Amino acid sequence: MDSMTVILKRLLPTVFLLAVLLTGTVLAEASPEITDARATAVYWTQRNPQGDTVLLTPSQVEATNESLRRRNDTLTDLSTMPESVSGAEVQERIEKVQAIGDFDTASQPDLYKKGSALTAYSYSFARKNCNIAALPETVTVRYGVVTRRANLRLLPEAAGWFESAGDVHYDTLQATALDPAEPVAVLGDSYDKKFAFVRTRFYDGWIAKSDFAETDRTTWEGFVHPTDFAVVTANKTTIANGAGESLLFQMGAKIPLAAGANGAKVLLMPVSDNGALKIVKRPAAFDDTLHEGFLPCTENNFVRQGFRFLGDEYGWGGLDDSVDCSSFVGDVYRSMGIELPRDADQQAKSMPKVVDLSGMGEADRLAALEACMPGTLLANNTHVMMYLGQDDDGTPIVLQSMSSWFSFGSDYGKHYLRKVIASTATFLNFSGVPYINGVHYLGSLR
Repeated sequence: MDSMTVILKRLLPTVFLLAVLLTGTVLAEASPEITDARATAVYWTQRNPQGDTVLLTPSQVEATNESLRRRNDTLTDLSTMPESVSGAEVQERIEKVQAIGDFDTASQPDLYKKGSALTAYSYSFARKNCNIAALPETVTVRYGVVTRRANLRLLPEAAGWFESAGDVHYDTLQATALDPAEPVAVLGDSYDKKFAFVRTRFYDGWIAKSDFAETDRTTWEGFVHPTDFAVVTANKTTIANGAGESLLFQMGAKIPLAAGANGAKVLLMPVSDNGALKIVKRPAAFDDTLHEGFLPCTENNFVRQGFRFLGDEYGWGGLDDSVDCSSFVGDVYRSMGIELPRDADQQAKSMPKVVDLSGMGEADRLAALEACMPGTLLANNTHVMMYLGQDDDGTPIVLQSMSSWFSFGSDYGKHYLRKVIASTATFLNFSGVPYINGVHYLGSLR
């Protein structure tokens, strides 16, 4: 791209605003979504002939995960869990989770439940249901495995709490979703005995007891670090559990494997037998949705895996059986074995290579991004996107699970797109400036 083109591209937002001021007339704007060839994986993989070179070996992936855990205390290797923890630690963890949604105070939030204003009784009971008063001085850790796709909650409450009466998508109680075969460390029970407070590999929270089964530590550790395992490589897929249920799995989900009677690999599917874990063996059919072990960690696999979500619905906290911005990039990375923090504001700055963009002007930000590899994360406090590269015009293109966008023309305002899309990194943010100017960190493997 020549220097004049660069200058014109950077002046476009200013020219647009001047036109508004001088004429008082602006046209309606299109969404940031790109729908041409740039919104295909092959466009990017063909431009990167070295993109299938392995970036990290399996041992290097594990070393990277250990580094990520050191950098971010939301990540944990569950196999290091002690057999007991103090009640004070569990209380601290429960209250920290409450604070994520501002539910750590008796002050009732202005929210809606089932279309009506949240009542004082509902709020006070949800807090009471955390059962903090019943915590013993020493908590014996119990061991569980998720048996169906489950919601991890900030309070032990199944019904959604929303900021408007008509909203059904943005549940303020939702932390994240957990796939079947996900191990959890159980640290407490709710007052009504319907929920358990658990630690997972990347988040603490409350899970319905109907969604997991308990087992002994040895069996549980076979789900924490299975010797042999399958990985879901599709955006999502369903697999029969052998007990009458078809289970939904999302990209990156890990299912233990074993040798079957004829030597073929079988999936070890977790099933609840009245709350106790039962393992049912199911044939493993490896294809483009299920891979034996993690995918190789390559630049082109970041691209290919990201595009498998293209067009999927935006799913806040994993609701609507889909992905939000941070679970999107987290699932892409996990399909290659890399465990990222769950929340957008933690992901980029926990990476092995971090570029802090604070204090940089737009030209320096774009130059820093241009130097990054495909798969690099662009993040601020509320959103994260994944870099693909520059198109033929030198424009930086990203993949993202976008909730909403803003226009500044005749249709001025906020528009809900709720979709995984390809876009430029310079679409206008809520302030009317190129989005790259609001990015805090670039995070990559190298």
